[in-house]
Amino acid sequence: MKPLLEILIPTFNRCESAEAAIENVLACNDHRLTVRCNSNGYEPNLEKFRNFHPRVNYDCFNSNRGPLANGMKLFAETNAQFCMLLSDEDRINNKNYENILNLLENIDINTQVIACSIFDQTTNHYYWKPTLRINELNIHNYVALCPLSTYMSGLIYRVDSLGAIDINKLSNISEGNAYTHLEMTLHMLRIGKLRFFHERFVEKGSDIKYGGDGYSHKSKNFSDNSIKNNNMDLNPSVYGPKARARQFFYRENLLDKLKSEISPFSLFIGKLNYIDFFYRSIIRSNQLVILPKDTVLKNEVMMACVDSRNKNENSESKFSSFFNLLFRLPVFIANPLFFIVSNMNKLLRKAYMINLILVQKNYND
Repeated sequence: MKPLLEILIPTFNRCESAEAAIENVLACNDHRLTVRCNSNGYEPNLEKFRNFHPRVNYDCFNSNRGPLANGMKLFAETNAQFCMLLSDEDRINNKNYENILNLLENIDINTQVIACSIFDQTTNHYYWKPTLRINELNIHNYVALCPLSTYMSGLIYRVDSLGAIDINKLSNISEGNAYTHLEMTLHMLRIGKLRFFHERFVEKGSDIKYGGDGYSHKSKNFSDNSIKNNNMDLNPSVYGPKARARQFFYRENLLDKLKSEISPFSLFIGKLNYIDFFYRSIIRSNQLVILPKDTVLKNEVMMACVDSRNKNENSESKFSSFFNLLFRLPVFIANPLFFIVSNMNKLLRKAYMINLILVQKNYND
């Protein structure tokens, strides 16, 4: 009999945290809930989980294949009805977990993805919680509102429907393919809807500033004392200016390929949101990543643009050209232009949200 929900934990070089995450799931004494973990390298301390318990599956790669391959292996091998990605530094609420399991047992077949609220144990507040005014979204609403955090934990997928997605295509190694879980959600909404779970289930743990994806350039012995001015020094291959620009071109091109399935208005807002998010990310990248002193943001974006064209990941659309233009122009011209685009994006998204709430209210009435 298939488990109802399997928690998928990709890990690398953080065995203590991964071990605690596995044991956290096992503490939920329910046969409907299982855990599957894969490491991007051989870790002796995790080997004990092989054949450890009927509700645990553990495996590893012989050598580091990157976070994307790690996650894709877990998605490909899960045998549950639903699965959920969980960062090895996060946990699930093992006191009130029955609520999400009961929901999944009775959820309608049209629901493909469930987005769970994320509670931050460090601050004792929600890290991310969807608005209570919206219960479900289709692909048009998802693109326009961009309602999900880029945080990897907390998205539950219907496993049978994963077969409708070309997992191998999504798993292509690309600097722009940084948020595969969001792309999977987008593709799954082509055949169904996204629902929200507002109760406390996913628990965000304290950030571990080495290993994993965000800090995979650091070793366990890294000292935070070497960081000056509170710079976080996130992984430059994910959060650096060139990587962020590659992510923009990749994701904008992804939307362009789906434009026949998305309403023009939703598509327009979605692309504005990408310009807003990634322009800000690049301009502020030196606050998150320690960059070489001679780094020129314009050059980083132009190199990313060339790379994206060589990889056939650039739509060459007007939005793509405008994004390039923002970095070619002098700052005193680019920033006012961006200010206009950013505020237009906020107003259109707010209007879209108000309209959606009214439509859903009338439908429920």
